[in-house]
Amino acid sequence: MASQARGLQNFISDLRNAKSKEEEANRVEKELANIRKKFTESVSKGGTSLSSYQRKKYVWKLVYIYVLGYDVDFGHSEIVSLVSSNKFSEKQVGYVALSLLLRAGDAMLTMVISSVRRDLTVTGPSSIPEIDAAHSLALCCIANVSGLELIQTLHVEVQRLLISPDTSPCIKKKAALCLLRLVRTSPELIPGKEFAPRIATLLQDRHLGILTSVMSLLIGLATQHEKAYEGLIPYVVHILGMLVLKKACAREYLYYRTPNPWLQIKLIKFLQLYPNAVCSTGSASEGNKQYLAQLLSIVSKILSETDVSDSINKSNADHAILFEAVNLIIIWGRNGPSNLREGAMRLLGKFISVREPNIRYLGLMTMSRLAQLEGSADSVKKYQATVLVSLKDADVSVRRRALDLLFVMCDTDNAERIVDELVTNLTVADAAIREEMVLKIAILAEKYATDLRWYVDTILKLIAIAGDFVSDSIWHRVVQIVTNHPQGDLQAYAAGTLLVAVGPRRSHETAVRVAAYILGEFGFLIAERPGMSGEDQFRILHQHWTTVGPTTRAILISTYAKLANLYEECRPLVAPVLARNRNSVDVEIQQRSSEYAAMREAFSLEAVEDLLREMPPFEDKRQSALEKRLQEKDSQEGTQSGDKNVWTAARDDTTKQKAAANGQHNASNGLQAVEEEQEDEHDEQEAEEDEEKNSESPTANAPEPDNVIGIPKEVIPAMRKAFSNLCTSSSGVLFENQLLQVGLKHEYNGCQGKVQVFFGNLSGSSLTNFKCDVDQPGHLELKMQGTPGLLESGCIVAVRSQAKLLILVEVKAPFDDAPAMRISFESDGERHVYPLRLPIVATCFMDPLVLDAGAFMQRWKSLDGQERECQEVFKASQNSTPIDEECMLRIARIVTEGLKFGRCQGCDPTPWTVSGAATFRTGAKDSNGNNINVGCLVRVEANPQAGAYRVTTRTLHPICSRAVKNVAIVSIKLA
Repeated sequence: MASQARGLQNFISDLRNAKSKEEEANRVEKELANIRKKFTESVSKGGTSLSSYQRKKYVWKLVYIYVLGYDVDFGHSEIVSLVSSNKFSEKQVGYVALSLLLRAGDAMLTMVISSVRRDLTVTGPSSIPEIDAAHSLALCCIANVSGLELIQTLHVEVQRLLISPDTSPCIKKKAALCLLRLVRTSPELIPGKEFAPRIATLLQDRHLGILTSVMSLLIGLATQHEKAYEGLIPYVVHILGMLVLKKACAREYLYYRTPNPWLQIKLIKFLQLYPNAVCSTGSASEGNKQYLAQLLSIVSKILSETDVSDSINKSNADHAILFEAVNLIIIWGRNGPSNLREGAMRLLGKFISVREPNIRYLGLMTMSRLAQLEGSADSVKKYQATVLVSLKDADVSVRRRALDLLFVMCDTDNAERIVDELVTNLTVADAAIREEMVLKIAILAEKYATDLRWYVDTILKLIAIAGDFVSDSIWHRVVQIVTNHPQGDLQAYAAGTLLVAVGPRRSHETAVRVAAYILGEFGFLIAERPGMSGEDQFRILHQHWTTVGPTTRAILISTYAKLANLYEECRPLVAPVLARNRNSVDVEIQQRSSEYAAMREAFSLEAVEDLLREMPPFEDKRQSALEKRLQEKDSQEGTQSGDKNVWTAARDDTTKQKAAANGQHNASNGLQAVEEEQEDEHDEQEAEEDEEKNSESPTANAPEPDNVIGIPKEVIPAMRKAFSNLCTSSSGVLFENQLLQVGLKHEYNGCQGKVQVFFGNLSGSSLTNFKCDVDQPGHLELKMQGTPGLLESGCIVAVRSQAKLLILVEVKAPFDDAPAMRISFESDGERHVYPLRLPIVATCFMDPLVLDAGAFMQRWKSLDGQERECQEVFKASQNSTPIDEECMLRIARIVTEGLKFGRCQGCDPTPWTVSGAATFRTGAKDSNGNNINVGCLVRVEANPQAGAYRVTTRTLHPICSRAVKNVAIVSIKLA
């Protein structure tokens, strides 16, 4: 074998010995040229010039070159021939290359489907190694490539291998994992009600390896169809009982005397999907009561008998099972027995005090989840001192989990102590955790403040200690709370405290912003105090002018104008500042300075005082903007795999319950949030959108709820033009605003096409619950796959990233409308819904047909008739170029390249006429089994004197005539 691979080894050695990237690239190009030459010679000689060894060697080289990152765009036919071979050595090389070099949607996949199916369906005794080898290679290939066409064609064979009693255990395990990959790619592939009995049969298998793989598949299926697989809980509990209670396990699956810990974890993870499985058993049947009792005894035994072992490996396995059991108790919530929750809390309290950082990390994370259950608040407070110690741990991940737990256990009784401890630790905290600490301190100080002056002091401490990590939303919140509480002395206290805070020249810019706003609004409340007059306020604020940025300067300009309005002595100080900044390079500063300087001359004294009086209270909002931001931050930590994260749903439910409770608590304390978007703006915008939707546009005419933001009116003209351009071009941008960009690529071959849609996040925050719905019209057959969650429950599109959608389309009948696509997502707490249309039009499925003049005119006359002809005369737009020879060349390119018609030369009576012919392809079959196609003719006639065009289409089908005419007119208008 070593001598046979000598050519490949020498090539690899040459690349490793290359002294530069250029030398390596030259060696690769030389080798690619040699391989291409060998393959070309083989094809010219009927494929007999290359021996089996040479073909394998060259394909291995292509694989290695591809793995290094170079493009490989040939050799696919050789790979197909290797896959089709009956020799295992050739078949192995072919499948490896196939899995790497081909991807979902490649046209070459259709050539190997029959070979892969043959390898999947080969029969014989399971003891024959060649049969298992063929099955293994085919299953691995399907799982790696995972194309939509491959899935739809071969998933039945994969299921057959999985459930067949003749299949060997090794192949059953591979089939289960392969089917899991297919289900994650195409969630609706397997109907749950029909497949659940087959999974039940597989769960009765005594082979623990098969059970482990089947449980992975079951978890993937249950995340898509939970109710369909709920009946399998007794089977899962029985298997778990055999492992935990009876220790029934084959010796090869014992891991440090622990029976198959991987299978135990998967079994418990499946049970976590059903939090109501342990509801009251009063009305349950005897069988259900029996398995529920067994389940509770299993969990109780795991909690009571798991102990620290001298072997690290055994401890890791046992603790993995233990933590999953605790997570199961947390998922049950109040439905589960209280003694199990208490036992779990005691156990976690022991774990968070051990020296092992991994155990302490898991204990803190799990306890924070358990603490969110109702009735757990008092028991978790017992460990407050231990958690505070973990806040000083050397490991930043442990500190982060301790911060999460402190955030959960905080209430009105211990809020001041916890917040003070967090502020103290903030001075030595790493930069990686400071932003999160600042955000959570601000939320806790607001939520549990019994005295709002303490809240103001806490935020000022945050600014002084970690001002760079105090976001705008935090100091905005301070402004809102102070403004909304005129009662008492809060406003005067905040003004005085902030004036003292910005007294030193070295004050943080965020403190200057807060002080500028508060003093501009409420500085008059402290003007009578010594050293706090209006002139003193101006001088203290203005000393920071040279060290702050444009945003802060704009706030200072407004504060100066208010001070000058209130205090006569401040006007001579403010006037020069406004005069100097009337020509500022910053537009905002320039505008404010100019307007404030001219205000007294343009308006009466009473009007100026009305304009510069203090701002009214902000509108109330149930949920704080800071809490929204924290929820968005937490949502980004959710899993992106195909399986469901059970904590996402649990966290959502807990958040809703806490939001309701906090709404009542905040109402009593007066800590209401602020409506960031005014309702009248929403109403006005949606009224404009409704008006646009009633007009003709490439958007789907579906009414939206009142609380949903639709497509902005100013974007619609550009969106119409983009849609029209994409009807005749292969790629482009379909829609774009400040939040989202929708790009599209599409290509067609006969009656079939492939459409790729890219959804790019252009905003500064993640787009959550991002979902795309595409209509399924009767004349088109659409098969779709995309980013996990995009087509079902919704996904998260992070900042500067994309979600992707692949659509395979086949036309079944003539049509004249484009399929609708509805995009919905949430950004910054607002719901957006954008109804669009995909540029899949009839001309996409045209095959050009070139006819001579006689044949064209003969067909043109034969299609004469009112139903077959569609004609429209229209004027050229005012901004368009005059109709001349160059213009007619553009029209000809539109007909040939855009509409995909063949140019028919010699049949045009004048140079101002362009004629073309094409065939509209469909996938529908006639009675003889042949595809149904529609012949189409088009003629564009121009009148240079009148500046007008006439478009005439004739086809056998009136819908085709109308569709071609509409696309042609829009394309000519945009030319």
